[in-house]
Amino acid sequence: MAYDLQEQEQIDSMKAFWQQWGKLISGAVVAISVAYLGYKAFGYYQNAQASKAAVVFADVEQAAQSQDLAKVKSSAGLLQSDYSSTAYAADAALLAAKVAFEKNDLATAQAQLSWVVQNVKDESMVAVAHLRLATIELDQKRYDAAIAELGQAHPSAFDALFLDQKGDVHAAKGDKAAARDAYKAALAKLVGESPNRQFIQTKLDALGG
Repeated sequence: MAYDLQEQEQIDSMKAFWQQWGKLISGAVVAISVAYLGYKAFGYYQNAQASKAAVVFADVEQAAQSQDLAKVKSSAGLLQSDYSSTAYAADAALLAAKVAFEKNDLATAQAQLSWVVQNVKDESMVAVAHLRLATIELDQKRYDAAIAELGQAHPSAFDALFLDQKGDVHAAKGDKAAARDAYKAALAKLVGESPNRQFIQTKLDALGG
């Protein structure tokens, strides 16, 4: 087939382009294809993990309702070891800590909450864990340890809760001035007519002048 001069130049230019860049482009296409397939495979894996974790978490919830701490610990441990990347693992740890605290097994409660602090990326869940760890320390009259938990970084939405609990710790410690300061700071952080406002105000009033 005959080509005119302009067409021949375009063909020659295209051949030269592919000779220079063809392998690189082909390699890039292959790399993108492999990456896409890898992404899809990882997505399928995550979905499968989440589905399996949901089944185990259902066991945690059922055991928690019956206050079966041994079963709660076992199932929560399975989630933490095999499905730690799922939200179910964090939820199970917080639930296990609650059941353990109610059963007065403070060591287990602390261990579960510490797992959340050390392994969970969700800042809100970590903040809840710090608050509950502080409650355990307060329950054992380890006031300095409680204050240390409440001094940990947390989202600003938790400021009032952390300050309120600091007030509780200072009040239990007998430091009324520090308790008043903490309660006042907590009230200042509350937005609008928060349901906690009256409760904190009551504790502040109970401390007197």
